[in-house]
Amino acid sequence: MKKNHISVFALPSHTDDKRISGVDFIRIIQPMQHLGKQEGFEVEIFDAKEKTPTHWSHITEQFDIIYFNYLTHDWGYAAMGMLARKHDVKIVMDLDDNLWSILPDNSAYQTFKKGSKGLHVVTSIINDVDKVTCTNLYLKNAIVNNTYKRHEFVKVFPNYIDLDLYKYRLPFREMPDIVIGHFGSTTHFTSLQNEAFAEAMDKLMYEYPNIKFRTIGSFFGEYKRRWGARYEYAFGDVDVLEWIKKMPNFLNEIDIIVAPLTDNLYNRAKSSCKYLETSSFIKPGVWEKIRQYETEIDDGIDGFLASTKEEWYEKLKLLIDNKNLRKTMGENAFEKVKKYHQIQDHIQEYADFFKQILD
Repeated sequence: MKKNHISVFALPSHTDDKRISGVDFIRIIQPMQHLGKQEGFEVEIFDAKEKTPTHWSHITEQFDIIYFNYLTHDWGYAAMGMLARKHDVKIVMDLDDNLWSILPDNSAYQTFKKGSKGLHVVTSIINDVDKVTCTNLYLKNAIVNNTYKRHEFVKVFPNYIDLDLYKYRLPFREMPDIVIGHFGSTTHFTSLQNEAFAEAMDKLMYEYPNIKFRTIGSFFGEYKRRWGARYEYAFGDVDVLEWIKKMPNFLNEIDIIVAPLTDNLYNRAKSSCKYLETSSFIKPGVWEKIRQYETEIDDGIDGFLASTKEEWYEKLKLLIDNKNLRKTMGENAFEKVKKYHQIQDHIQEYADFFKQILD
């Protein structure tokens, strides 16, 4: 170690001077903020809003480990990597998506599609770094399958949540109208138009004149055509910290969360981050019956799982008809997140990981 403690320089690679990206916050910034509070650690997180120049020559002389989110800047990595090797600095990269199976509807598809320079650069960087961190075992296996990295060099850190930041506990909503809500970016557009989910919603809209459907972060003309004024939409914020502040206003008027997710190689590597976030607001939900939610949710206790038209219809109907079930399920979801998924309770895992790297 360069000093009498372990020093980590954290680089949230997708953040710029205008916004903090969600993936950078939950994968790099949040855990490193808490690691910096641990005895024996010193952590500096690069702040893109500061205009002070940062030179890798200085950083690699001061820090033991560089921890960053995946990037496609080949020359930038080469400059950093060369100086890191010169000064015996360990390099760790985080990856939260199965980029080798990226879908055409993803906004980053042109960057990471098969045969692209971006995918080649990320793969090459993974081959070069000392360690890789990722969100789940499925993604770990995808990394091992598509790079030269072996299992022992890839560490799984699930996503965790800071309930001191997600601090708003919304009161149970008792209104005659029932609002079903979904929030997500363009990577969820295809999933949200899943035929099984859409047809179940058609049936519910016909049977229950008091329900509405609201999307946050997207607009679907087809749903507007089908459901008229009973389909509503809104948009959040590109800066994750601003979005967290605004979430209570959006979710306060939503009774049930839905998260349809097409079952494919790309989506199987995603995390259950949406479940953590909405559960912090004590909201019940129906979630796709797919790996990340199946391993997290006790069906019927702290959430419902669905994949077919019949399952989406029946489980949403149960929540629509039973306000006590909505209330209890939301409370159970919150208690599970509080008990098992707070970042403060898992930061020792990060500390042990970084110690092992230097050993």
